[in-house]
Amino acid sequence: MNSRNWQLRYDDLQTGKKSYGQESLLSLGNGFLGWRGAPIWSTYSDNHYPGLYAAGIFNQTSTPVAGRDVINENMVNLPNPQLLEATINGTALANLDLVKRSSKLNFKSGILEEIFVFQHDQGLVTLTSAKFIDPINWHMLAITASLTADFDAEIQLSSLVDTTVETQNVERYRAFESHQFDVQEVNPTAKTVLVQTKQSGIQIGLAVDSQVEYAGVSLPVTAQVVDQKLVEEVLVKALANTPVQLTKRVAIATSRETFADLLPFLQNELAQHSLASIQNNMADYWAEIWADKDIVVDTQSQGVKDFITKQWNQLWDNDDVTIASDGDILQLMIRMNVFHLNQAAQWRANEHLDASVGSRGLTGEGYRGHIFWDELFVLPYYAANEPRTARAILQYRIKRLSAAQANASREGEAGAMYPWQAGLYGDEQSQVIHLNTVNNEWEPDNSRLQRHVSLAIVYDLWIYTQFTGDTSLLDEGGLNVLLETSKFWLNKVQKADDGRFDLSGVMGPDEYHEAYPEAKEGGVKNNAYTNVMLSWSLGWLLDLQKTLPSFAAIAAADNFDADLLQKAADVAANLRLEQRADGVFAQYQDYFNLSEIDFDAYAKRYGDIHRIDRLLKAEGKSPDDYQVAKQADFLMLMYNLGNQRVAHLLEQMGYQLPADWLVKNTDYYQARTVHGSTTSRPVFAGIDVHLDRMDEAEEFLQQAIRSDYDDIQGGTTAEGVHAGVMGETLAVIQNEFGGVDLRDGQFSINPHLPENWSHLAFTQVFQGVKVAIVETPTVVQLTANADLDVEVMGQPAHLVANQSMTFKMEK
Repeated sequence: MNSRNWQLRYDDLQTGKKSYGQESLLSLGNGFLGWRGAPIWSTYSDNHYPGLYAAGIFNQTSTPVAGRDVINENMVNLPNPQLLEATINGTALANLDLVKRSSKLNFKSGILEEIFVFQHDQGLVTLTSAKFIDPINWHMLAITASLTADFDAEIQLSSLVDTTVETQNVERYRAFESHQFDVQEVNPTAKTVLVQTKQSGIQIGLAVDSQVEYAGVSLPVTAQVVDQKLVEEVLVKALANTPVQLTKRVAIATSRETFADLLPFLQNELAQHSLASIQNNMADYWAEIWADKDIVVDTQSQGVKDFITKQWNQLWDNDDVTIASDGDILQLMIRMNVFHLNQAAQWRANEHLDASVGSRGLTGEGYRGHIFWDELFVLPYYAANEPRTARAILQYRIKRLSAAQANASREGEAGAMYPWQAGLYGDEQSQVIHLNTVNNEWEPDNSRLQRHVSLAIVYDLWIYTQFTGDTSLLDEGGLNVLLETSKFWLNKVQKADDGRFDLSGVMGPDEYHEAYPEAKEGGVKNNAYTNVMLSWSLGWLLDLQKTLPSFAAIAAADNFDADLLQKAADVAANLRLEQRADGVFAQYQDYFNLSEIDFDAYAKRYGDIHRIDRLLKAEGKSPDDYQVAKQADFLMLMYNLGNQRVAHLLEQMGYQLPADWLVKNTDYYQARTVHGSTTSRPVFAGIDVHLDRMDEAEEFLQQAIRSDYDDIQGGTTAEGVHAGVMGETLAVIQNEFGGVDLRDGQFSINPHLPENWSHLAFTQVFQGVKVAIVETPTVVQLTANADLDVEVMGQPAHLVANQSMTFKMEK
C-alpha cells in the first residue's frame, strides 16, 4: 500500500480558518454522527473548533436584527465529550506553547491519530491521541490518549463532557443567538449527560466510561459535576517518559431515532461495546468499502489481467476508485472524497434516521447544516455504490411532501414546493437577508426563489430508479412527490399568445442573478436550466403513465386527472427559451441585454474574483446588471442529463441546434463564469471530455477535486467540507472520463482517458448487478457477478456471470 495516497496528513501549525479547514477534512463520521477533527485538548477559539453533530438534529433560535426577529434553524453542536484537560506540575496544558504537531487520517482504517508536543518550563510534554467512530453500532465512539512528560511530573488528567458549547463554527453567524440546548441532568455516578434543545425539544443523551492506566496499573477515576460539565479525573505522580494512558468510550443517542429512555439505552450500549468491538467494526466497514484492493500496473505484458493481483471477487464490495496518473495527489483526493461520502451517510445508520446529506455533510456548520439541492451531486454516487443508502436518503424528502405542500400554499401556489434550504421540518429556512463579508453590510437574499430544488428531488428519484431498477419507492410516496411538484409547475407557468409557456419569478443555480436590473421584485423569467429540467420532469411523468402499473391508482388518489396530464404534455413541448441565431441559449430571458464586464480589470484590482458578486455590491453595483455567472446554468443540464439527452429535449421543445451548439454554448459561458461555486468546474470538465478538450477537462477536474484540500473558496472549508463537489468530481471521473452511463436503464460504457492516465478501475452497481471495470488506453475489462446485457463503445455485449470480458479501445 502506498501510504501517500491513503492518508491525509498535516504536520504544520496552522491558525485561523486554515486550522478550521484542516479540522473539517480530518472529521470522522458514520452517517449518524459527525465529529470534527479538532485536537482533543482544544476548545472553541479563533484557531480550533471542536464540533460533534447528529444527523437531523436541528433547533431554532431568534435574534433581533435591524428591528426584526430573525429566526435561524441550526444544526446543533452537541455536548463535547472529547475534551481533555491536564495540568503538569501545576501548569495547564492549554497554557503551554505547542511546538510540534502531526495529524494523520488513515482512509483505509478510518482512524485519526495525532501527536502534539508542548514546551513546558521543565521539558517537553507529548500528547498522542486516536479517535474511533463505530459505523456498525453507530451510537458509539471512542478516544485513546497518552500523556508523557520527559521529566518527573505530577499530572492531573481531566476528561470532560462539556455542555457549555454553542454553535459558533461560522464566523458570520456568531452575531446570532447560538445557545441551542438546556442541560437537564448531569449524573456523575452513572456518568451520563442529558440535554434538550430549546425550541425543537429533542433530547440528546451521552454516557461515558473512562479508564486510566499508568505503568500497567489501572487507576481509580473520580467523577463530579463542575459548572454543569461532567468531569472525570485522576491524579498521577508520573516518572519521566512514563505515559499516563486514557481510554474513553462514549455512547450518544437522541429522541429522534431512539424510542426508549435514553440514559438506560446508552448505558446498555456502553456495556455491550468495548473499544475492541468498535475497532473491529471499523476494520470490517472500511475493508468492505475499500476491499483491501491495490492494483498493480504492467501494461507491457498481459494487458488487463496484470491489473488484478487478488481474486476478482474482492471487487464486489468495493467503493474504491484507483487511478494511475502523474503523481499521487489525484488518487489521494479521490479516496478522500470516497471516504467523506461514506461518512456523510451509510445505510446501517440512515435506514433508522430521518435525515439527508447537508451541503457540508456532518463536518461543520456552514449553511447551518441545511439540506439543499446538493443531494443531486451525492445521491448518484450512493445509487451506483450503496443503493440502500440512496433509498434511505430519499425518504427524507418523501416524508416532507406535506411540508412542501404547505410551503406552496403559504406562497399562494398549488401542489408542492420544496424549500431551497430545509432542516428539521421541511419548511423554508432561507433567510431574507445575508451578510456581505466584503463591506460587512446586510443585504436582501432572494435565494429562496431557486424553485429548481424541487426538480433536483425528482431527478434524484429518477436516478435511483434508473440505477437500481427499484420502482417500489415510487409506489411508497415517490410518485406523489412527482405529481405534486408537477402541479406546482403546471399552475405557475403562463401560456402566451404564441402558444409558448413562460415561467417567471424563479432563480437558476447561478445565484449571482436574483432579479432584473432595477427590479423591485426578485426572480427572472424563463431560466434555461429550470425550463429544460421541467420539460424533462414532465416527460418522465408521462413515461411513468405508460410504464408504472400503479400510476393510474396513485394519480387518481392524488387528483391528478387527464386534463393535468394533457397540460403536462403541452407544457413539456412548449416551454420558452431564448436562443440566439448562432445557437447560444440565454441563461434566462433578456440575459443577452445585460452589460459585459471587464474580468481582467477586476482580477487585476482584487486578485481572486470568484465572489465578484460581493465585490460589485461593495462598489455600489449589482451583479444583476452584468453577464457574469457564479456557475453556468445552461451547461449544468449536460451534467444532469448528458449532451445527447439535452439535445433531444431541446429539439422536442422546438429549438433547432447547429452542429457546434455545444461548443458555442460552452465557450460563451466559460468566458463569463467565475466559478463562485465549487460545483461549477466539474460541469466544464465533463463537457470538455466530450469536446475532446482533454487538457482543459483534466485541469478543471484537478482544480475541482482539490477544492477543500486547497480551500480554493477563500476559507469556506473551515465551515465544513463541500459534499457536493466531492460527489460531483467522482461522477465526472467515472461517468465522463470513465464513460459509464446508467441513466437510460442500461449499462453503457465509452471511456475517454487522458493520455497521462495509464489505468482507471472502479466498481458500479447497476440494477442489483455489480460490475468491476478496469480501463487502460488500449482495453476495457468488465466483470459482472451476474449475467448482464451492456453496451460497450456503442456495441451491444452480454456479460456472463463471473467471467471477465475484454474489449479493445477504439482509437
